[in-house]
Amino acid sequence: MLNLQNPQLHDISRHSLFSLLTVNRAFHDITLPVFYRSCVLHFSNQDRSGAARIESWLKESSAILSFIRNITIAGGQVGYYNPPRGIVLAPAAENTTKWNCVTQLLGKISRLASFTFDYPEQMPIILLDALHKHHPSAHLHIRNWRRSSTSNPVVEPAEEALAHSPCLRSLHGHFITGGPDADFRNEAFDRIAKLSPNLVAISRTSRAQGGCVHYFIGRAKIQKRARKAQKFAVKTPRRKAIKSLRMNFANADTLTDLGSYMDLGQLTSLGDIELTSDFFRLAVEDQTYKLSSLKHLDLNLTSRRSSRDYPATESAFTLFLAEGCGALKSLSIVIETSRPWGPILSTILLYQGFLLDKLSLHQVQGVKRACLTLDEVSEICHSCPGLSSLGLDIDRTVERKAESAYYAILCQFSNLRKLKIYMDSGMHPFAHKKFALEVWEGVSQRTGLTQTVRLRELILCIGEQDVTVFHGYPSPGARSLAASRERVRVKRSERDDRPAEVDVTITSVDNLLRGTAL
Repeated sequence: MLNLQNPQLHDISRHSLFSLLTVNRAFHDITLPVFYRSCVLHFSNQDRSGAARIESWLKESSAILSFIRNITIAGGQVGYYNPPRGIVLAPAAENTTKWNCVTQLLGKISRLASFTFDYPEQMPIILLDALHKHHPSAHLHIRNWRRSSTSNPVVEPAEEALAHSPCLRSLHGHFITGGPDADFRNEAFDRIAKLSPNLVAISRTSRAQGGCVHYFIGRAKIQKRARKAQKFAVKTPRRKAIKSLRMNFANADTLTDLGSYMDLGQLTSLGDIELTSDFFRLAVEDQTYKLSSLKHLDLNLTSRRSSRDYPATESAFTLFLAEGCGALKSLSIVIETSRPWGPILSTILLYQGFLLDKLSLHQVQGVKRACLTLDEVSEICHSCPGLSSLGLDIDRTVERKAESAYYAILCQFSNLRKLKIYMDSGMHPFAHKKFALEVWEGVSQRTGLTQTVRLRELILCIGEQDVTVFHGYPSPGARSLAASRERVRVKRSERDDRPAEVDVTITSVDNLLRGTAL
């Protein structure tokens, strides 16, 4: 029984394994292989704990080596900020001796399932070769991919080696943009994605660096950069079945490019993305670009050109929900207008509602936003019987009567386990534990024959959480809104003998002045 439960405990509450190790010898022997199944090894100039652990295992020929199935190489940020020249990354170290212990470790492990490289450098060829030699069937995951130089217009050897690696399964990159120099990270990233034979997950996102300095790039420089970018072009991409895709923006041209190297009919997850009306129309009108297997969609439904274009985007999106995608299990929509949810919601409930497991509908806080009406929330309750996670907007009032009406309807969701409420910052005081418990009490009460409460977690987002500063110093009003943002988390105790207890955590979200988004 323990052999079956321990792997699940490893994924749910790894810290609980520490307790099992100390129960007795039998528990220790059963738990130890599970405890070392996944190892995170830290490498940095300040932290050599990862290298020290490996050296001790190799020196003692430890039995731990036979337990390891998943390895993650982690490290801190080594880039630095140079005000006159924008973001500059420290070059990758030419001396690869620090990775010798990792290559030796790979040679000693017998059955490695996955290798994750989450380190602020290119993955060294020496590690890639060792992985291919000793564990050719292991899955390689690259997190926070980067180049040795953002402005290098030449394909680097490490990039070419990674692109042709049969082990590569997922590629993740997040870029800070806005500097004065030419930036070829997107082109280099896309080249790897197009050439990789077995890639199944891609995540490429970016944000502006912010600040008071804005760099203007003339037409001549833009044309020169475009000519250099041609060096990264791929004439014959390798077609593959990408299952998960995350990116900031996509239009019809983006969809056409994606279709050149991936089978869009097998894409199951599309997230963190702003989609345009021509994207939706192409996915509906051309069967080649139909996302027939899509299960998870997380998008920003806002036109970059003008709010006047939103009705066309909304109309194309509703048609996409009906004809351009598969049966969704999770759907998250963020919009930046004050238009009512009616047209979108009616389409969701008609074509997608019955199978939905997760739904989030959020309008960015502004002068005015259109929250879901009580009738619309009630319609969601009746049309989405399997909903386990829900996110919605509820504006706060002084008397709290309006909120109470929403809470009464939310109590009727029979399978809801996680509830996320986006509340306005307004002129209200900061959230406190008493307020959090009052909301929890309001949304977790059950009426009728069944008194079982399934809700496990409540998250209150006070103020707009996802805010990014671009250029210029924030105004006093923006700084005040930033300081008033909070995230409140109420979670039911996991202990079977304390089902009525809840833990309340209140976190201040003050990241606006740093120009970052949550």
